[in-house]
Amino acid sequence: MAHAVRRSLAGLALALCSLSAAQAGERVVLAVDGVAETRNLPVLVAQQLGYFKDEGLTVTLVDSPASPSPGELMKDGRADGAVAFYHHTFMSQADDKMVTQDVATLGVTPALKLMVASRLHDKVRSLADLKGLRIYTGGANSGKTTAANWLAARGGFGRLGYTAVAPVSREAMAQALRDGGADAIVAHEPDASFYAASGAAFMLADLATPSGTRAALGEVFPSTAIYMPKAYVEAHRETVQHLVDACLRAVAFINSHDAEAILAVLPPKTAGKDRAEFLRTLASDKQMFATDGLMPAAAAREEWRVMSDLTPKFTSIDFDATFTNRFVEASPRHDRKAAGQP
Repeated sequence: MAHAVRRSLAGLALALCSLSAAQAGERVVLAVDGVAETRNLPVLVAQQLGYFKDEGLTVTLVDSPASPSPGELMKDGRADGAVAFYHHTFMSQADDKMVTQDVATLGVTPALKLMVASRLHDKVRSLADLKGLRIYTGGANSGKTTAANWLAARGGFGRLGYTAVAPVSREAMAQALRDGGADAIVAHEPDASFYAASGAAFMLADLATPSGTRAALGEVFPSTAIYMPKAYVEAHRETVQHLVDACLRAVAFINSHDAEAILAVLPPKTAGKDRAEFLRTLASDKQMFATDGLMPAAAAREEWRVMSDLTPKFTSIDFDATFTNRFVEASPRHDRKAAGQP
């Protein structure tokens, strides 16, 4: 009798321990290249709506837009994975000497627009007409610079065929577009609308929508991604699968709700001081998530080619190790038609 009681108590204790572990959830730390940035919306939505918890995960989002970088946090073990543009996997290999892998491609546009000075409206009608112009871009490995170089390649003249100009204040760049100090700019919202509304520039290429991005670049532009050290991916496959499932659920929410409904589930301070402007930006940026989560391999390879042309050290990375589609393909949340994909 006593033996049976002890056995029952042991079983109860084991059950309680298992329940406690399940309630606590598998812990995952993600370094995010700007938690409040609309480009990283899926992980914030997943956090706010409890999708990570539904998958048995306790996820901590660490804001890491600058230093220490997501790569540094993963390399020393402070983060298990990261959320940033896909090309950070190139940087991880080349700079951090660490192979990282995109396990879910959440964005397929850079959410940018190519704006050309209004004074050139009659002269610049195609990408080929950008040759020889001065264009405001961004940092060496930024989405803006990559987009500019990709557009230049499509225009037939490449990155050496235009002059990259370092960005300054929005007002100063608008004035430069008017007076001839610069000829074009790769801009994000709400800046793109500001240049158009002020009469400083008109839009030549729309890299906010998947259709506009394909028309301008010939492919979509793999952008926001969950990426993790390949060693972690191999050692924690079940955890990674749950993480991907939660994020795909968040992408489905974003694609099926308007900007007002999305903002309603975000932290109160997300919109900042100008709620109306944030909503307009969100309505534009949410289009970058019109995807099913799979990495379009041809687009990834073209992005690698464009970035390697500017930064030759990227040519030596193991490209095939930069992404995997197995977790998206295995996910019950994977629905190509729901994301509007062909």
